[in-house]
Amino acid sequence: MTISAIERRAIETRLRKLLRRGYFPAELPPPFSTDTFADNAVKFAAKWNGADIRKFWTAAEIYSIPRYSEIRRKLSIVNPVNQLHIAHLISTNWRDIKKKLSMSKISEFKPEFANHNRGRAITGVDFDGVARQRARLLSTYGRYVKTDIARFYPSIYTHSIAWAITGKDHAKKNHGTKPFKASYANLLDKAVGAGQEGQTIGIPIGPDTSRIISELIIVEIENIAKKNINNFDTRAVRYVDDILIGLEENETASAVLSGISLALYDYQLELSAEKTSTLGLEKSHSPEWIHYVRTFELSANPSRQRDDLDSFFEQAAFLADQNSRENVLLFSVKRAASFIVDPQNLYHLVQWMLYCARRSPTCLSFVSEHLAAINSTSKLPTVEIQAYILQQIPIKAAAGHTDELAWLLFWSREIKLTIPAISMANVLTLRSSTVGLLTLDLLRSSLIDGPLDVSFWQSFANESGLKSEMWLIAYEATCKGWWPKPQSSDFIKDHSFFSDLLASKVEFYDHTKKARERIKPSVLALSFSAGTGFGPLEYPI
Repeated sequence: MTISAIERRAIETRLRKLLRRGYFPAELPPPFSTDTFADNAVKFAAKWNGADIRKFWTAAEIYSIPRYSEIRRKLSIVNPVNQLHIAHLISTNWRDIKKKLSMSKISEFKPEFANHNRGRAITGVDFDGVARQRARLLSTYGRYVKTDIARFYPSIYTHSIAWAITGKDHAKKNHGTKPFKASYANLLDKAVGAGQEGQTIGIPIGPDTSRIISELIIVEIENIAKKNINNFDTRAVRYVDDILIGLEENETASAVLSGISLALYDYQLELSAEKTSTLGLEKSHSPEWIHYVRTFELSANPSRQRDDLDSFFEQAAFLADQNSRENVLLFSVKRAASFIVDPQNLYHLVQWMLYCARRSPTCLSFVSEHLAAINSTSKLPTVEIQAYILQQIPIKAAAGHTDELAWLLFWSREIKLTIPAISMANVLTLRSSTVGLLTLDLLRSSLIDGPLDVSFWQSFANESGLKSEMWLIAYEATCKGWWPKPQSSDFIKDHSFFSDLLASKVEFYDHTKKARERIKPSVLALSFSAGTGFGPLEYPI
């Protein structure tokens, strides 16, 4: 098939976007960057597009982030070779993919390549649209049942990617034929599996490509559900894997849910019983907590601000207890960061933020970056902040909570806090390139007091390490010369793929990147006043 020059440029633009702003999980600290990789992506795709890339099986690094209570989510930092292959397949076949995605009449997640240079590569859920549809269901039906798919991303059968694109019956009948094997549907299935050591259960959480893939699958599930549920397109709304369906008079929720379950069964998925409920008539109704957080106004009177802050955070903590599955405190600290606080009350605000970070780990990344960003321009409670960081590092390391630990180390770097080597004992054995690179960055900046033994991480600096979950530190620390002991880079120079990265000076850790200015209070205030809030990334929960 001949591709026009215009379409070729469009494919290249999509590829660069997916690898610049849609590759690494958004939750990583600022130094983790894929800019130079994206800059060279078109060149790599042209060279690597062959049988060798399909045989390159690797492991992804798992980056553990908090969700709510003690529950956590495992994000994936996929090997760049595999991720480029996946992104290239999607970019090249985007017209066909977009056509299939447009078949959904109920989704408030309509993936498009973003035209701006901020945020993610793929546009997100229209949460305002979800709110409007929820009100429509209540006004039209009086009741609706809400449900979602249990462990959606981790439960997806990778072969169902091809089913969703070509149709399950067609895929099963033709899976052994040359045309099917050469189809992008089959190649996408294989590319995803190759990036997780051939595993066929689950797709990586983090890359924007997975959001597109999951949407392809659930749109096909919708098509099956239409056969089981009358007027499905007019009385249902979906955002990612959350589904709301209006209930007809005298219709039971179980009757509707059975229709969804049958559709999911075809794709080896199932509903989450614990997150299924009926809302509306004859059910207790509680107000949305987000309204309180979004509309709270802090007094301009400095003498009243302290009481206002106490009231705001105490109410936020209460609402968090009432809505334990939602990140109330995270939204609250983001809202509080937009308050125009008198300098004499800033200390009090920061104390509340530190409390929220202790109470809800989801707050830590925002609190650390926000306070790091304003550290040089605001009078902060330095002693309390340093004590908090030094206390939390060994705790988070012992628990293996890589997200919180990474942000604590980044925060330390930003405020030039020296960390005693003894506090890093449990850090040095974690299978985490993110934690390892931040530690090596601190070490080279003389912000570790005492010697560190990083031999565990350096043991991955070899050819097999480039295929392991520690590929990032194996490549990056070697290229930068950050290992305390001499390390040959021959294993990179001689590698089929990583040698190209080295030759093009690709880096995945930019030590010059600081805490981002986008979290300044004025920016936050604008976001909240516009009603956009800070919606979570559309990961299934």
